[in-house]
Amino acid sequence: MEEEHHLLGHILDRSMKPTDLPLSLLRNITGNFSEEQKIGEGGFAMVYKGVIRNRKVAVKRIRNNKTFDETLFRQEVNSLMKVNHQNIVQFLGFCSNTEHKAMEYKGEYIYAEDRERILCFEYVNNGSLEKYITDELRGLEWNTRYNIIKGICDGLEYLHMKKHIIHMDLKPANILLDSHMVAKITDFGLARMDERSHTTNRILTLGYCAPEYLLGGKMSVKSDVYSLGVIIIELVMGCKGIPDINNVLRRWRHRWGKSAKGTPFRYQQIAKLIEIGVRCQENDPYKRPFISEIIRDINEMESKDKQISNANECIVKQLSPYLEDDMLGIEPLELFIPFEINKQLSCTLELTNETNAYIAFNIQTTSPLPYNIQPNRDIVAPRSMYSVKITLQPMDKAPQYKQHTGDFVVRSTKVNGSLTPEDITEDVFNIEEGKMVDEVNLTVIHEPREPHVDYSLQSLTISDTVNLNSLETSDVPAESECKQQGVVSPDCSTDYSSCGDSESQSNHED
Repeated sequence: MEEEHHLLGHILDRSMKPTDLPLSLLRNITGNFSEEQKIGEGGFAMVYKGVIRNRKVAVKRIRNNKTFDETLFRQEVNSLMKVNHQNIVQFLGFCSNTEHKAMEYKGEYIYAEDRERILCFEYVNNGSLEKYITDELRGLEWNTRYNIIKGICDGLEYLHMKKHIIHMDLKPANILLDSHMVAKITDFGLARMDERSHTTNRILTLGYCAPEYLLGGKMSVKSDVYSLGVIIIELVMGCKGIPDINNVLRRWRHRWGKSAKGTPFRYQQIAKLIEIGVRCQENDPYKRPFISEIIRDINEMESKDKQISNANECIVKQLSPYLEDDMLGIEPLELFIPFEINKQLSCTLELTNETNAYIAFNIQTTSPLPYNIQPNRDIVAPRSMYSVKITLQPMDKAPQYKQHTGDFVVRSTKVNGSLTPEDITEDVFNIEEGKMVDEVNLTVIHEPREPHVDYSLQSLTISDTVNLNSLETSDVPAESECKQQGVVSPDCSTDYSSCGDSESQSNHED
């Protein structure tokens, strides 16, 4: 066994190439595929953490059932044996083991085939990109998103141009992120050598699959480019689709506020990547760029970065129509509502209008849980703040999930100052030409309440509109006064990083 450990160690150090690994070794480093070391599970395989001399590896054990496809397994191994790139997950080896076991059945012995098909990879500790897809207002900072996109492009260029491999299942779930948030493409189960251009046996992922493959089974490198375009748009704005570039830039501007993060070059990066993402999603594959063209465009943009400082004034002037922060500020984007059996618990949503216009808002929930929103619609005056109370009614059992995304949607738009709250109907938020309606999804997080902590959130009431220009430090009550009034401010430092992928709980930011 010591010799087998040495073998895997040398492959990890890249001093040896991937090879056939003994089943006994993989059983040993995963505790005989114990539940405690399971880090992921899908329809076709289970993934275990293997430990070898204080180093971790990922062991992917293919399910041994009727859906198992020996051809796909060999296909994946053949592809993985060919690749070696920093943006491709490192392949360490495989195990293809078959045993015949005698089993008694109705007084007779039959011989059943027991197959083990296993793949071994480097352990990538930040999980998949899927759990990091968020809108512009939260989540990964822009530089991190941009570098992830570049890493995916570099890995795809290596596959297409150097190894002539079409991945055929490029999606956020198949892109892993290491401790430095470097993107690594994985899962080559559907990969093909690019001379194969057509198939009748299709396995695909809706939303990322190119239309020519979905409808006719036609494959080419442009199929991967289509998937790449979907991922680029998702990373820039948090969802699929063809974006309104002005609105995307507005939302990034709102997130950056008055900080120095919103440089002209960053706005150019966002605009360029949106343009590339849209081109990649052309229905006609011949109109999509090759990955080499995408890399060239990104490199050309970066080479111009040094010249941008001399043209700042001109660039800012071009971007100015959508750089004004005209959105309603919403805090927090993650609602923390501690839970206790048969108790009414609340949190406060703060709306901030830093514009010179009146902004109407409407808050809706699709959650089956008994929430009460007071008020759920109103108008926020210019340069003012507004508080909304969200209350979870008493329940006799805890919510099934700790984290709910999209349960609350806040819509807002500029309105005439003469309107009253009674005038705020659904029609006010209809999208029309020349009118901007913002939609912001909120995440709700439920945690059991600590018995010794005083969450007197029920005492919070809807505040009157507060003029931001007239608010002075002296107007804020001292901590002792707050205690006398029975008002407790919720602790905003709560760490929610425990939510997410089971493979890793860490979350790295710029």
